[in-house]
Amino acid sequence: MNLQKAPVFYLYLILQGFWGCTSSSQHQEEFCKSEKSNQFFPKAENLEIIAQQDFGGTIRSSFIFQDTLIYLLADKPKHEIKILDLKNRQFIGGVPLDPNFFDFPSGIQVISKDSILVSDFHFPMIRLINSLGEVLDTYNLYKENLWEMPKEGFANFGLYGGFGIDFQYIPERNSFLVPLRQLDQWYFAKEKKNFPAIGEFSLETRDFSKVFGKYEGLYVSDENFLLPFYLSHPIIERVENQIILSFSMNPNLYVYSLDGKFLQQKCGSISEFELGEPLRYDINDYDSDGIMNFNKGNSYFGEFFYVKDVERFIRVYWKCEIGKKGECKSKQAFVLIFDRDVNLLEVRKTNEIFEGDAYSYQVPYQNGFLSKLATRESDDQFILSLYYQLDK
Repeated sequence: MNLQKAPVFYLYLILQGFWGCTSSSQHQEEFCKSEKSNQFFPKAENLEIIAQQDFGGTIRSSFIFQDTLIYLLADKPKHEIKILDLKNRQFIGGVPLDPNFFDFPSGIQVISKDSILVSDFHFPMIRLINSLGEVLDTYNLYKENLWEMPKEGFANFGLYGGFGIDFQYIPERNSFLVPLRQLDQWYFAKEKKNFPAIGEFSLETRDFSKVFGKYEGLYVSDENFLLPFYLSHPIIERVENQIILSFSMNPNLYVYSLDGKFLQQKCGSISEFELGEPLRYDINDYDSDGIMNFNKGNSYFGEFFYVKDVERFIRVYWKCEIGKKGECKSKQAFVLIFDRDVNLLEVRKTNEIFEGDAYSYQVPYQNGFLSKLATRESDDQFILSLYYQLDK
């Protein structure tokens, strides 16, 4: 099915320095100089949305459609898309997901009310469904020979959850833009220098038209650095014919053309923002608890996205305040605001103080963004309830 023929009402989604930071093809770390750092945001508006009884857990992905409806994939219920009316601040229905086609739904984009794209966590597959949940088409992105691997193994990526989009449909090219999130990056210590970070998948040929972009910094170190799953992958944002590439453990931002040409490096942080020390791979310590405990004692970058109504890029820095036991006693979100050319304008911080083991989640909305509440997640709470507005 050619999605260009479907009704297209899709949102200005776009769920992904200072005074002309210099560009660099050497990909060295840069820090912006900001005279407007650490100003507080005005107090956020609490939308006070009450969750349905069957809705809860972590939000894996979301998409705001026609500026008012947000389509949500959450841990509970796993096989249903919940629809929330942001204008009237209430849930208005849902779309069932057939468990015969979806193992673990992880990404979503709404083209029209009857054309919804949903990806799966465990396999690089995107399915087109209608409002009844019926599968209209399937796009299999799995390719063993997507790029050359110099030793035993093959290109292994997935459409996983975490920061940034799982995929983005580009109607004028009838293609998907896909961050190539590596499953076994830790294993390929030397090969990963050549791993591409971005792919474009053509819906006409049902194949990748190109792969491009690079992993950067510690992500391509010769040492087997091990990062938590949600911090291990590239975050991409597209605005017209440019793609900006961000990494959670790298201060820089990298700008590419939609055709795959590297354009420039931009400084994407300030010197005051420190990042945590990554783990080093040890087969004896390789377990999910050890990896996830990274979140309890480190600072990192989270979401990166574009707010179209005010033409601003947003990058969220999640600062950990270390306590006596070496773990975060609290966390606070800092928001780096960039102009249309990815030059840093200012840095703000939120008034809310988060719990030490909290996770960050933001979504572009109108002239600002929605952010999760600064409390532990619970089944009787809709966590994406704080609305921060940007000035221009």
